[in-house]
Amino acid sequence: MDEVKGDNVITLLGDLVRSRAAVDRRAMHEKVLASLDGVNRMIVARSPLRVTVGDEFQGVYGRLGEALTAAFMLRLDLAPDIDVRFGIARGSVEDLDVEHGIQDGSAWWAAREAIERTEAKAGRSATRTARTGYLAPGDEPGAVLPVQATLDCLDYMVASLSGTSLTILEGLMSGRSQQDLAQELGVSPSAVSQRVHRDGIGVILEAVRGLGELP
Repeated sequence: MDEVKGDNVITLLGDLVRSRAAVDRRAMHEKVLASLDGVNRMIVARSPLRVTVGDEFQGVYGRLGEALTAAFMLRLDLAPDIDVRFGIARGSVEDLDVEHGIQDGSAWWAAREAIERTEAKAGRSATRTARTGYLAPGDEPGAVLPVQATLDCLDYMVASLSGTSLTILEGLMSGRSQQDLAQELGVSPSAVSQRVHRDGIGVILEAVRGLGELP
């Protein structure tokens, strides 16, 4: 495994929601591995996404935008069958054991706290759609709060989408055209376009693209 060390990196920690209740855990695991591999091919990471223990996975990125985009792509690729929550954080990372991929540092502690906060929010009725948390203990609150507010809104919007609309969103995120998606789904291009406008898919895409530019 490549050595990773830095004082200003972004960690991504993912946790499968209610994974122990899965009917076919082997199939779930294979799907997660395939999704991680696909995102690793599309987004260059300082330390590529990999499964760890307890139905969790992790990766390290050089920019916040890369980590947020990776998390969003993973969520869409795994939905609706596999639900995921994410903790993303900015801070320091230090390798303790490069061979076995064991790392430590403030970015990992904050990512763990972010995912725990997200789980707590999801346990409340008013914020039950929460799936993504972001912390950067070394940054000013004014730089962190707008990002978290955007993530909260995106989580709510994605949770409101039907299976077909999720497929369209994931396809557009992957670079496929509305025409191609209409053909794959067996519907008219106008039907796809209507969903893009009616379900807020276009708004979601613009928000994700904006987050993807964050340093």
